[in-house]
Amino acid sequence: MTISPRLATLADVTELTRLENSVFDGDRLSARGFRHFIRSDHSELWCVDGDGGLAAYALLLFHRGTSLARLYSLAVAPAVRGQGRGGQLLHWAEQRALARNILFMRLEVRDDNQAAIGLYEKAGYRRLKRLPEYYQDGSDGWRMEKHLRPASPLPPKLPFYAQTTPFTCGPAALMMAMHSLSPALPMNRLHELALWREATTIYLTTGHGGTSAQGLALAAHGRGIAARMWLSDRRVPFIEGVRSAHKREVIQLVGEDFQQRCDDAGIVTESGHKTLEDYRQALAQGYRILLLISTYRLNRNKAPHWVWLVAMDEQFAYINDPDVDGNLDQADTDNLYVPVSLDNLAGMVRYGSKRYGAALLLGPQLAS
Repeated sequence: MTISPRLATLADVTELTRLENSVFDGDRLSARGFRHFIRSDHSELWCVDGDGGLAAYALLLFHRGTSLARLYSLAVAPAVRGQGRGGQLLHWAEQRALARNILFMRLEVRDDNQAAIGLYEKAGYRRLKRLPEYYQDGSDGWRMEKHLRPASPLPPKLPFYAQTTPFTCGPAALMMAMHSLSPALPMNRLHELALWREATTIYLTTGHGGTSAQGLALAAHGRGIAARMWLSDRRVPFIEGVRSAHKREVIQLVGEDFQQRCDDAGIVTESGHKTLEDYRQALAQGYRILLLISTYRLNRNKAPHWVWLVAMDEQFAYINDPDVDGNLDQADTDNLYVPVSLDNLAGMVRYGSKRYGAALLLGPQLAS
């Protein structure tokens, strides 16, 4: 039987909830959850009609500004299982993702659901990460992934750490990159906060201070990791966005001190805008690269944010983004090795009206 999926509407919520309760024993989507996803611009909920109501649905989530999608849920009514609807709906979901220029599809599945795992593996998904006690009843799960088009493969044992505060993206990104060079360096909350204390600018545009390239470079240098900086401008950034004269004075003082300490430590600072080709060449030489980006293309917030640039190919850059937002139904591996088009990356690495750019290069060898 060939299926004809259609987008769900609010009128389907009752039937969707009934189907959900008939398929899953726990971790169920509520009526409120279905309404949220139907209304969202960052999800697609596809339904398949049956003789006695909805026969199946598939829910896709899209990661703004990237080429990553997540199959959040796929359900087939017990009465129509074994008729190939699950495989057809999975293929439909993949085609919808491709229509949005998606490169990777990821999903989670219970490790005791052998029928679903078999369906996904037959469709080309591979097991990405085991998820201990992932489900409400304590059951383990698997995160799985499929490349919907040719892409650079995920490096083995790629470190990932999710920031635990709104202002520690820099320390989280730095920990991941340093750990890839020196696995003995820890990735935990105590180290995250210690790095922030060392590298914070005290204030940023609002609220708590973020971390500067200079502060992060000094923190890496102090742990035996060779560091250098690429800055579009050596002047202290973001001053123009701070209204308080007191805060501007503090940021200026801290920024100038950081730069002087970098100069004294022999940490090289190169000024001027860099190109994507410069990043590509640095990666080829074995450097780990932290990038300060504007998050506008990711979440429509105009905030400076640190990510780890892991790899690049002819079409995409791949980043580890430490900002995992549970309110957006993100999971850690949604932010692991995230594909971003090169056009998007080129826009992200120029922040604000001054088009400020900052990159921190680590390694490739440990400093003596």
